[in-house]
Amino acid sequence: MSRNKISEYGMGLAASTQGDVYSYGILLLEMITRRRPTDDIFVGDLDLHNYVNGALHERVSEIVDPLLFLEGDENRNMTPGGKNSNGGKEMECIISLLKIGLKCSARLPYDRMHMNDVVRKLHLIKDVFLGVRVHQENLEA
Repeated sequence: MSRNKISEYGMGLAASTQGDVYSYGILLLEMITRRRPTDDIFVGDLDLHNYVNGALHERVSEIVDPLLFLEGDENRNMTPGGKNSNGGKEMECIISLLKIGLKCSARLPYDRMHMNDVVRKLHLIKDVFLGVRVHQENLEA
C-alpha cells in the first residue's frame, strides 16, 4: 500500500460499496487520531490502519487526538492520559469506534463490515456514551 493511498478509488479501482466502506473506515480513523494517511510518519508498511491496530490494546491514549480528552463540558470528563470520572465509558466508546474504523478499512473487501452493521454499532456506542444504555451489549465491532 502506498503512503499516498487515501481510498481504493485513488488506486483506480472501480467504485463499489465496499470501497465506500473502506473510505468511511479511514475517515473514522482520521477523525479519532487526527492523523492522515499521507502523514510523514507513515513509511514502509506503516499506514494509518496498521498504526491504529498496533496501538489498539495498550497505547490507545497515545494515538487518540488529545482534544478528545480535554476537560470542559459535562459530557467530557476525561483528562490527558485517558483518566476519567465515570469508569472508562468514554475510552470504551473510543476503542469501539477505532475497531469499527479498522474493520471498515480491512485490506480485503470481504473482511470489511457492512454499513448496516456499522450504523447499528454506532447507535449502540452513542447510547452507551450518553448513558441511555449500560454495557449490556458487547461494543465489539
